Amino acid sequence: MAFTLIQSGSSLQLVDTSGTLTTLTLPSNVTLESTRTPRFAVYDKYVVVVNSPSRPLIVDGVGTVRVLGLKPPGTVITLSGVAGGTLSGAFTVKQTFRVKDSDGNIITESDYGPVSNTSAISSQYLKAAGITLSSDTITETQLYRTTANGTVYFPWTTLVGNTATSTQDDLSDAGLSLVAAPTLGTVPDLTLVVEWRGRLWGVDRAKIDYTRYTEAGVMYSWPTSNSLVVPKIGADTRGVTAYIPRRDALGIGRRNSIHQVTGTSNSDFRVVKLSENVGVESQESVVVYRDTAYWLWKDGIYKWDTNGISCISDGSVRNWFASDTYFNRGVYSTSFAMIDPIRNKYLLFLAAVGGSTINRWVEYDLTDKTWWGPHKTDAFTPTAAVVVTDSNDTLIPMIGDSTGFLSQNQSTRTDWTSTGIAMSFDSKFHDAGTPDVEKYFGELSIIGKVQSAGTCAVTPTVGYLNSTAKTALVYDMTKGRQRLGRIGQGKLAKLNFAHSTQGQNVEIYGYEVDPIIEIGRR
Repeated sequence: MAFTLIQSGSSLQLVDTSGTLTTLTLPSNVTLESTRTPRFAVYDKYVVVVNSPSRPLIVDGVGTVRVLGLKPPGTVITLSGVAGGTLSGAFTVKQTFRVKDSDGNIITESDYGPVSNTSAISSQYLKAAGITLSSDTITETQLYRTTANGTVYFPWTTLVGNTATSTQDDLSDAGLSLVAAPTLGTVPDLTLVVEWRGRLWGVDRAKIDYTRYTEAGVMYSWPTSNSLVVPKIGADTRGVTAYIPRRDALGIGRRNSIHQVTGTSNSDFRVVKLSENVGVESQESVVVYRDTAYWLWKDGIYKWDTNGISCISDGSVRNWFASDTYFNRGVYSTSFAMIDPIRNKYLLFLAAVGGSTINRWVEYDLTDKTWWGPHKTDAFTPTAAVVVTDSNDTLIPMIGDSTGFLSQNQSTRTDWTSTGIAMSFDSKFHDAGTPDVEKYFGELSIIGKVQSAGTCAVTPTVGYLNSTAKTALVYDMTKGRQRLGRIGQGKLAKLNFAHSTQGQNVEIYGYEVDPIIEIGRR
């Protein structure tokens, strides 16, 4: 069954296809930090959660939460020979902890504990004592043993549960598994995570300039050798800021550069530079849709596809992102985004100038390449954006808010059930081709769709760039076309359209000012 995993405060919750929320039980030794942004990755049938948990977590389809990486054994096993067996040779042993599912599949396995002492025996049982018990909830302990006088480890014996501290047997070398002990490693304290090409990739909180990755097909195996430097080390205090997982390319963003992982295996993975002229401000602003990536940088929204990296906000809306007029550029790192697959739009949520709370958003229409916004809702404060599915697998874009609700778009022109949606937009400054010449701006006419009720306030500003707005004129939307009167004298003129009445539509087709007469010229 499909579900959506969210973090609400210090809890993890499942949202099922009927919209029901279920709070999940965390492992006993794990907490969630509500001030940290949770990062998620889907791997096989699990959701991986990092950054906000005190230890990386995995969540299965029924809502069972487990740690991604078990703490490895911490004490040295003591080996000795016991009379009565038939095993001969010198041996060493290593220990791990495991969690298995009901079908016997390994969900996670810890890194190896310390290597035991070397025990040389002759026609005896090999006894392992001082086996460490796990502080985590585990299914079993696994011991790995060398062959007689060998150095390669093989699975030796499995101790079910978490109680046995010793074991012995005289299993011959021929009786050992033909498959050597797996490559393992301790799961880092991850701040970022992504799935790409059958591996998890992530950033360790303590090593922000490196990208770590798992062994292929094993989400809990993080050997220290699986690490790549993302230049330039020490260039800033944030290090790697985002992953951009396209189908055949894994992008890695820093604040002022973008790199890409190339290669197909541990032997040839490497990091190459894509650009030093653009970076990524926020992991949550990154959305990959139909193999095209979109994200926020310092001066706008960027796109990465088969044609390379380009800025899609340059031009008419560059000022939205590159100035201090609309949004607080100092908190771009907290922005977040989503793709609305129903309306085919990229939505980016930002903080307004002078604040740090995310309370505005803009939309980029992927179909006609137009920008819409900035938008604001008075019903709630957005904290997240997500696409959920219902019982028919219908996609539903939703916005999470600071009070713990998920909201979806509705056709009624209200926020929730009673708050009217305020609309306000400005025209450009009109100069009739002579910006330095004083002019008389005559009668204003408005043309719009005929509505059943309602008015729209039209406020002229006439004079120059710093002029004060005049008294608002009232456009009766039931008339379609209406003359509102003369708007005044000045070098420039612009109009502001405003409406906030609950449940009313506004659709303006255009306006006209006639005549416009230059003053003092013949």
